[in-house]
Amino acid sequence: MTNFRSITIIAFFITVLVIWGCTATKSPSASETKTTKATDISIPTDEAQSETTPGNVKTGLAVESVPENNSLADLPTDEQGTIRILVKNKVTTLDPYLMDNVHPEGSIASHIWDTLTMLNNDLQVEPNLAESWRIVNNLTWEVKLRPGVNFHNGEPVNSRAVEFSVERSMNLPDSTETFAVDVALDKVNIIDDYTVEFVTRQPIVNFPYHMAFLEILPPEYYAETNPSQLRIAPVGSGPYQLAETWRSDSTITLQALDDYWKGRPVISRLTFETVASSDERLRRLQSGEADLITDLPPLRLEQWKTDGSRLEVIESTQKMFVGIRAEEGSPLNDNRVRQALNYAVDVEQITDQLLEGYGEKYSGWIQTLPDQESDPWPYDPELARQLLAEAGFPDGFTTTLRSPVGFYYRDVDIATEIVRQLQEVGVNVELSKETNSSIYVRELLQNNTTSLFLLGLNSYGDPMEDALSLLPGFAYNPILWQSTEYANLVRNAKTNFNESSRLRLLQQAQGIVHDQAPVIGLWKAYDFYGVDNQLDWTPRPDGLVSVYKTVGNIEDTE
Repeated sequence: MTNFRSITIIAFFITVLVIWGCTATKSPSASETKTTKATDISIPTDEAQSETTPGNVKTGLAVESVPENNSLADLPTDEQGTIRILVKNKVTTLDPYLMDNVHPEGSIASHIWDTLTMLNNDLQVEPNLAESWRIVNNLTWEVKLRPGVNFHNGEPVNSRAVEFSVERSMNLPDSTETFAVDVALDKVNIIDDYTVEFVTRQPIVNFPYHMAFLEILPPEYYAETNPSQLRIAPVGSGPYQLAETWRSDSTITLQALDDYWKGRPVISRLTFETVASSDERLRRLQSGEADLITDLPPLRLEQWKTDGSRLEVIESTQKMFVGIRAEEGSPLNDNRVRQALNYAVDVEQITDQLLEGYGEKYSGWIQTLPDQESDPWPYDPELARQLLAEAGFPDGFTTTLRSPVGFYYRDVDIATEIVRQLQEVGVNVELSKETNSSIYVRELLQNNTTSLFLLGLNSYGDPMEDALSLLPGFAYNPILWQSTEYANLVRNAKTNFNESSRLRLLQQAQGIVHDQAPVIGLWKAYDFYGVDNQLDWTPRPDGLVSVYKTVGNIEDTE
């Protein structure tokens, strides 16, 4: 799963694009803590990445102590049942390189496949199939694989599997896996069965981060099986495998692997079922027919709490925005026009009226910088009109805003209100709607969308990735904005192995983004979950729903 499949259309994310979930937003108070219980708001912390220099080795932990993606289950160690998860959006494929969202597809993928590294609950990189890695030189990373791990069909997880997975991600038609592009990959060298080298065309300081998004596949199975079968019959090396044949629109049932290399999962079966209605998802949670429900709206929050269940709320890493395609000859190619659009949109009014007050405009595109120096654009329609006049458009101009339908919470209502506010300053905007989220994502990937488009992108704790997402080469970036100064700063940061120097470059890049206004910045989204009180589970800020927990881990915490 690519890191920006978080585009949640949302959303990929795409969480893509990107990231993507049906989410809403609210600003936390100073007294709110990181732990999420009942209706407390959980705020992810920003922790500096450890410095990695050529020759340094990041070493993994013993198998029995490798951190899990999340924790679940306030259950006796001898009781293994089924966790029933209800989601809003449909799953369209079980081929990991064709998936285009973080949840539910990415959540399912995280239980079927392993990646070389993983992001823990604080979005920090941890070893996974790769037990260690080191920089050989500025263009070469050596990765040591964990020996003795097998895929569900018995094939070994080895260097050939890694090489095959990279090649398939690059050559599969319509692949949404962007690992090779993200790391500027030149070639993969197999050193021995459990040692592989990645050679890049330019230095990639955060290479271990990118390894967390490439699912490793069994070569023989994926090379010899019909592609249509691969969409419904996946094979990985993760803690769960498909329990029964899956067909589109049916419930997905996963069965635990007793011999999983990290330890036997305490929960024997997981089901992911699509239930479009939030009211129906809530009813089934309250009646005991579900254990975890996702994608709740921020309306009538008190009704989500009952004696047997609770509400979990977390500020996600997804930032909502309107992309601006700065095409040559278009009014949107003028910096003053893009600034005017930012002044024209009243984010507070939208969040108050449509999102129950859950939302605050973010201060900068690069979300995880330790010191944010940019202020959000204030709402100032008079200044917007003035800038439009200075740019030669005193009577405005005509353009189009494209929005998905029913993927983000109240997405069409949000887009409609943005259209209305832009029209108040003289910009005549036509609203274009797309009911098929897969088509919406493909349009973005093919750089074939309208002048304005509503989107959410997930961030995964790495400021470099936020910065790179605005460069023309980024897979989910059809905005067409280009700044030589910005590109040089980001590319220099990307190849700079000194963290403090790298962050200074990104701070400068942040200022350019603010001044150039390549997007209309909206808000950071919040995620709402309903959870059975018997489940000891907390959400992740990236929207991934992970429930893997070993019997040994539960015994250790009792």
